[in-house]
Amino acid sequence: MVMGNISRWLDVEVGTDDIDLNTLPNNLALVDLNNDNEFKLVVGDLGKGEEGPKLKVFKGAMQIYDMVLPDYPLGVVSCYMSETVPRSIPIVAVAFSSCIYVYRNMKPFYKYYLPTADLSTCELETWRQLNDPANHKEETIKRLTASLNSIPLKVLSSQSKTFFTMSVDQQLEYLENTIDLPKKLNPEIACITTLRISSVDKYAVSCLVVGTEDGEIIVLDPQNFSPMSVAQLCTVKRTPYQMITTGLYTVDYRITVATREKSVCLLKRNWQEGRLLFTTEEHIIAIEVMTTDNSVMVICADNTLACYSKKGKKQWCLNLEYRPVALTLVPVLQLGVTLTGVALASGHLHLYDGQAKRDTIFVRDVVSVMKFGQLGQEEHVFTIVTANGNLMLKILKRTADFNAHAAGVDTPTSQLAAKPWLIPKKSKLFLEQSMRERENAASMHETFQYDLNRLRLMAAKTLLEAHTKSDNSVGVGALEPIRLTAEVEGLGPVFRVTLILENTSANKAVIGLSILFHVHTSNYKVSKPYIKVTLLPPGGKLKFPTKIEEVFEDNVNPDIFFRTVTGQAGERALVKILLLKEGRLNPVLAATVQMPPTDPMMVPYDKIQPTADFSQND
Repeated sequence: MVMGNISRWLDVEVGTDDIDLNTLPNNLALVDLNNDNEFKLVVGDLGKGEEGPKLKVFKGAMQIYDMVLPDYPLGVVSCYMSETVPRSIPIVAVAFSSCIYVYRNMKPFYKYYLPTADLSTCELETWRQLNDPANHKEETIKRLTASLNSIPLKVLSSQSKTFFTMSVDQQLEYLENTIDLPKKLNPEIACITTLRISSVDKYAVSCLVVGTEDGEIIVLDPQNFSPMSVAQLCTVKRTPYQMITTGLYTVDYRITVATREKSVCLLKRNWQEGRLLFTTEEHIIAIEVMTTDNSVMVICADNTLACYSKKGKKQWCLNLEYRPVALTLVPVLQLGVTLTGVALASGHLHLYDGQAKRDTIFVRDVVSVMKFGQLGQEEHVFTIVTANGNLMLKILKRTADFNAHAAGVDTPTSQLAAKPWLIPKKSKLFLEQSMRERENAASMHETFQYDLNRLRLMAAKTLLEAHTKSDNSVGVGALEPIRLTAEVEGLGPVFRVTLILENTSANKAVIGLSILFHVHTSNYKVSKPYIKVTLLPPGGKLKFPTKIEEVFEDNVNPDIFFRTVTGQAGERALVKILLLKEGRLNPVLAATVQMPPTDPMMVPYDKIQPTADFSQND
């Protein structure tokens, strides 16, 4: 589309003979499948006619792979499971009715089922009475059906819900042919997305976030797919169908959820239950969250594009010419701007910067699904799937500009009338401070540089001291790929300490290592104080279990039960583990273990010496 005689987009010719896609907005993902910085388009296709659902992969505009899926996909996402060097292959997770299939290298890797819920005892007891032939009477069935109807609908099994829809004659026939009790509830997946754990890097480890039909939001661990947190979306039942995540799981995050009940809910870190952010007058078609201020962009069925603040307050609203069908964010990195792309039923695709329209693209068809991001090695590509199943690619030119005058698009009058800024007057204290800074600029700069150099010197000394003492758990220099960790188990006084020695190198083996325990002999006794380590292959991991016993004196004061650390250890409850290597005088690694206190119930009774006060109380 050309506006103001300026074309910002390059159209990529896509052969439409073999491409006939039928998909949903949640079933598109841009994935670097081979870790070669060439992103592929992964589509969960629902299929048409006799052709069943498939997972299709496109390299640019050419389909290179497809795979049959066991059911209709509800969402396709990609994430990294671990931070390794070299970087691991990303996984592709496909959500189905009540399970998630995980693919690695486009091959089945893992299958995760949502945890089932037990049925209520009231429902099971009612079905036992219904299965009794003596109760197969019209009045009894009506009474038992009313008893089922009093149970909340969300905890009822599908068998009970089907039983409600039958007439009395059909219920009698059903009971005569059915003798099984209802099975456990299988939660249904409504939507799926990802959330980065501890880094905003695009190759950082992410966890899966699943929204269920019952209104639960489940965050899954990327290593073993166990639930890390489970929260209810709202106090009133809300059904999610689109989720947008921002932030980091280990720091602070926000999950903005669009529901089918004309509302948007918010879930944050450590919340056991989400909160209603705002409601709309008409059904919500799609939402997006701006990364700058967490404001929420919403398109609704009443032909509006609205913006809400992160606290749910409506900022502005635009009336669109036609019905909106899709929404996506368009971040342009070289310009430092994030636009909002809105596709209309007329075939037009508008790009907005706030309320200002910056560009319009004519698609020649109704957009069904669109996504903006890196495809191949191009960073700014519009991937569009139309209602007829065609695939369109539009690449943003590197010379494109979206300022107010470049597009020839008028800015709304509300933005032209700029309001004056409320700048406070300069106080007397501010003027005196600025004068003092101008007069003493040189001395202030010297003082700042002096303090900065002192800080750098202190940091260097601390680093040198840690390197000299080898008081670190990761090797440096020649032993850089070695990592030493320790785990303590037990209630005491005998503890099990397991040392884990890991070689993180991919092509280098290590030999000639040994482990030495350094403890205070008056407080702890080690069964194997010296351990010789065999050859450690590349990527190998060895575990060395050792028993460490806390030593008590013959007469232990009963006040031991009220101390934070049992025994006479105090600060001596530190066990230092040294990693030695042949030919070196100093240890190459050292790990310090804080021994836990011994459980007072495990202290030998014959060693407890009662005090005078203790005897008088008896």
